[in-house]
Amino acid sequence: MDHDDETPSTDDRESRRAERKRRREEEREAAPTVAKASVQPSGGAGGVTADRERVGPAQFLREVRGELKKVAWPSRSEVLNYTLVVLVVTIFLTLLVFGMDFVIRNITVEIFG
Repeated sequence: MDHDDETPSTDDRESRRAERKRRREEEREAAPTVAKASVQPSGGAGGVTADRERVGPAQFLREVRGELKKVAWPSRSEVLNYTLVVLVVTIFLTLLVFGMDFVIRNITVEIFG
């Protein structure tokens, strides 16, 4: 089984990401800005608050959808590879902790009997 046939090359991914980034920048330049940021000395997280107009649920969902389109989602093979790595590491660490517990328990029983 040829690995190159299943996963896109790094160059392909990087060029797609660069294209998406370029499109996002063009959209930002073309879109009117609504948000204004102001700094208040005793404000919440870090003293920065955003004075934004509230938008309706439909506009909010459109904005969420637009943001999700910008996300660089992993390919199916990447998800499968990451899942396999997580499972293998989890099994390994589980066995390691079990082994250490077993040895320490037996040593403790031998000492304190």
